Amino acid sequence: MTFHFPFRKKKSKENHIYKNLSKNEIKTFTISAVGGSLEFYDFVVYIYFATIMSKLFFQNDSPVAGLILTYSVFACGYLARVLGGLVFSHFGDKNGRKNSFSFTVFLMAAPTFIIGILPTYSQIGITASILLFICRFAQGLAIGGEIPCSITFIYEHAQKSHRGLACGILFCGIIFGIFLGSSAGYLVTKFMSEETIYSWGWRIPFLVGGILGLIGVYLRRYLTETPVFRQMKKENIKYPVQLIFKDHKFSLIQTASAIWVVAVAITLYLLYLPNYFKTYYSYHSEDILKINSIFVLIYALFIVIFGYISDKIGGRKVFNFSCILFIIFSYPIFISFSENNFTAIYICYSIVSVASAAATSSAILLLAESYPAKIRYSGSSLSYNLAFGIFGGFTPLIATTLIEHFKSKSAPAFYMILVAIIGFILSIIKKNKVHDS
Repeated sequence: MTFHFPFRKKKSKENHIYKNLSKNEIKTFTISAVGGSLEFYDFVVYIYFATIMSKLFFQNDSPVAGLILTYSVFACGYLARVLGGLVFSHFGDKNGRKNSFSFTVFLMAAPTFIIGILPTYSQIGITASILLFICRFAQGLAIGGEIPCSITFIYEHAQKSHRGLACGILFCGIIFGIFLGSSAGYLVTKFMSEETIYSWGWRIPFLVGGILGLIGVYLRRYLTETPVFRQMKKENIKYPVQLIFKDHKFSLIQTASAIWVVAVAITLYLLYLPNYFKTYYSYHSEDILKINSIFVLIYALFIVIFGYISDKIGGRKVFNFSCILFIIFSYPIFISFSENNFTAIYICYSIVSVASAAATSSAILLLAESYPAKIRYSGSSLSYNLAFGIFGGFTPLIATTLIEHFKSKSAPAFYMILVAIIGFILSIIKKNKVHDS
């Protein structure tokens, strides 16, 4: 039995038919996307409460210093992704994708719930800061294994002609988690007084996130191991990472640079900007978070569209298009910002939604198809987590430091432009072999 998808059947450049989505594909894509959404909400909700967390968990006299400390804890969660990715992907390539796919959701839900019940600095002193660090580190371990596993899992379950669309649907769900996190921040600041938020209101999004994560664990019970892994299960590689550095070094560099563009774009524009506008232009949190939530949702929907386009014209062309947009528009966007200038903010988010969606869907497809099945999880994990863990996680810290060092509020634009240029150059140097199985 098949479900009809609203696109005409058409031959692509690879000369295969764009067939209808099967019932199993729809179930797998949906459950994977929903689980990813719930898990990513748990990971990103922290950034939307960064200003609040800095005052509750750190002792400091400077608001900017407090933010830098809070963003440092945020970055530690990203650094932990590298370790988590290495561990989970090693066993995922050797023993299967499904077990990792289920356990990572639980590992994310538990520390999220714990953050919601942590005592603050005023109650137990520096121990509160340490406990927050440990929770973020555990979340980083989980997300480091989760996202690459999701990419591998959904890529190997999809027909060849649906793989761009599959990656688009997956990341539509994952980015929807950012929408949920942004919405949580908006609702809390909209309907609670500042005193209530600092007293107990900030805990609600974390407690809810922990409960939602358990729902994700339950849903993934209904997924099956990928057919690609079942076929190559006997071809066991003792150390998958060793093979990557031996035979796939350029693929690692090229795909990591592509994901680097995505990491900086998402972190800078969708996670960092709400606090940026509040800190440097005195906007109200609820106003910015409302706009941010709307455009994160638009961005998520555009990812599906560009995923489909990637199936038709190739992911590389879509990715190069996104880099060009970032190179051309990043600086004009930042210099247009000023107090009470909502028009500039709307224009910013409109451009960023399109550019980030094109980068996301295409980079994820290029990531999955650049590695053979026997090391796909490990290769995807290493590329993805190096980019997000090292560069993405430090983006708020880098942006804040650049602003303070150069005394310019538009300084973060140059970081985005530099990353986009590097990604574009590495993309056009050499075309990697596509690994269909």
